[in-house]
Amino acid sequence: MFHMPGESYRGTPPPLGAAQTALRDRLRAHVRELAQRIGERHYWRPGNLRDAATYIEQTFRNAGHAPVKHAVSIQSEVFESIEVRLPGTSPDNESLVIGAHYDTIRGTPGADDNASGVAVLLELSRLLRVANFNRTIRLVAFANEEAPFFGSEAMGSLSYARQARANGDNIVGMISLEMLGYYTDAPDSQRHPPLLGYFYPHTGNFVAFVGNTASRQLVRQAIGTFREYAALPSEGLAAPELIGDIRRSDHWAFWRMGYPAMMLTDTANFRNPNYHGPHDTYETLDYDTMARLTAALARTVEDMARQ
Repeated sequence: MFHMPGESYRGTPPPLGAAQTALRDRLRAHVRELAQRIGERHYWRPGNLRDAATYIEQTFRNAGHAPVKHAVSIQSEVFESIEVRLPGTSPDNESLVIGAHYDTIRGTPGADDNASGVAVLLELSRLLRVANFNRTIRLVAFANEEAPFFGSEAMGSLSYARQARANGDNIVGMISLEMLGYYTDAPDSQRHPPLLGYFYPHTGNFVAFVGNTASRQLVRQAIGTFREYAALPSEGLAAPELIGDIRRSDHWAFWRMGYPAMMLTDTANFRNPNYHGPHDTYETLDYDTMARLTAALARTVEDMARQ
């Protein structure tokens, strides 16, 4: 459950270089567009949710991709998950899915939850666009992860995973990008579900790799590879699904369909005091750390896709 390969980064990270500084600025621009200019984006503000989808689609296109839309219906409304694929050469048609939901809960601009995850997804589409892979990489921005649609037929990731299973798609792993922008070195800034505080740090400056026991190999592979490249701390957990309610994102939909899946997260409400509130704004996030994370994650996904 707790022991993971590699060593978590310790110490002061080096200053951002020119490429990572530009990456940081793009990440900030994505979050600002989604969380400030568009703002709340959900079923009760359908125009905003569609504006977010349009922005995501256009950003994918600007990175040189041809996005595909997957319709998700809620009563009289139709929203869309947006996907780009980087084709691999595997004769077994193996795929890795990297996803992030772009909707918010009511009452929040959703900078960390989950404009941060979408921003990382968008930049992965730029960083990975010219690489050659064995496994196909699918980058998907999902609609309708938040309540009351989580677990329902209107949940974008559940609809996607169910169709993938019906198609017989060989998805060897899914990584859900769920809140990746809030980091702090303040003492006792990190809380934990019951008992887990005995095993993990109490300073909220790490990114967490979280999966169920059936996805343990995926979690270990992802964090072990990430630690080879990352200049930020990382922690991992592969546990029964009821521990700490580790189901709370789009990876759960892939578990339901029998695929290995995990969540990459800043731990949400266990760290960020602005979670699901009106103060989850773009100014509160740590874009230097997000840039370091995104650069390391791109190299991690490259390695995983070449296997």
